[in-house]
Amino acid sequence: MKLYSEVLGKSVEVPDRPERIVSLAPAITETLYMLGLEERVVGVSFFCDKPPQVSKKPRVGAYLNVNYSLLEKLRPDLVLVTTGAQRERIAELESKGYVVYPIPLPVSVYGILDGIIVVGMVVGEVDKARQLASSLLDRLMELRGALKGVKLYYEIDLGGPVSVGAYSYIGDAFKLMGASHVFEGQRIPYVINPSPEAVKAFDPDVIIYEQKLGEKASIESVRRSLEARGMGSLRALREGKVVIMEYDSLAHYGPSFFEAAKTMAERVKAVLGASRAEAA
Repeated sequence: MKLYSEVLGKSVEVPDRPERIVSLAPAITETLYMLGLEERVVGVSFFCDKPPQVSKKPRVGAYLNVNYSLLEKLRPDLVLVTTGAQRERIAELESKGYVVYPIPLPVSVYGILDGIIVVGMVVGEVDKARQLASSLLDRLMELRGALKGVKLYYEIDLGGPVSVGAYSYIGDAFKLMGASHVFEGQRIPYVINPSPEAVKAFDPDVIIYEQKLGEKASIESVRRSLEARGMGSLRALREGKVVIMEYDSLAHYGPSFFEAAKTMAERVKAVLGASRAEAA
């Protein structure tokens, strides 16, 4: 059947019911598993680690490269990719005769839900996808206003310090919860090497730090990192109001993002203290 792709600007001929799916994006892989389609997944990327069962699947590549000799052996009838850094892989895969369908990167929490439905459409399981998206939407609505009035600074290490702007599902989640964040006025997804002056001027109530792979961060390690960049005077640091998030929790835009967002909100409330949490 033909499915139109806004990303490609053309229709893609996909199987009515793909049976040998390769996913090159962690969020897509998790979605396929949440839809109960693990038996139809024959290969994943090196970064796919949710749910834990995915560790049994062959690894056929990363964001920017593909092991074509292994891919050929797996004989996929559908390869699912995302956009952004993977755009170049689309043409490369198509040139080798593979059926490729890109799932757009989300820029809002609702975009995550849209992505789930699109995956369901492409693999012939749209009813299951709508049910999953609906249940996650209910969970999302429980977070509305959960951090009303709280000022946040979020940082993740992606080979260097990175924060988020307005064009980000993470920043969008903060806003849905009623919180504000340092770079919400910048219409970009990510802020590379965030300005210490901007962070200090914003004076966040809480600092949220998401660990990188293999890292065991602590309030002290976050303090040292920020002090080295001229942010040691931040009130949130002085008061120890730092929330450490697990690796690839908020950065991951699959179905488990909503549980991670709930965990983050609970931890923020905990560091703010009972009185502030009740007021929020």
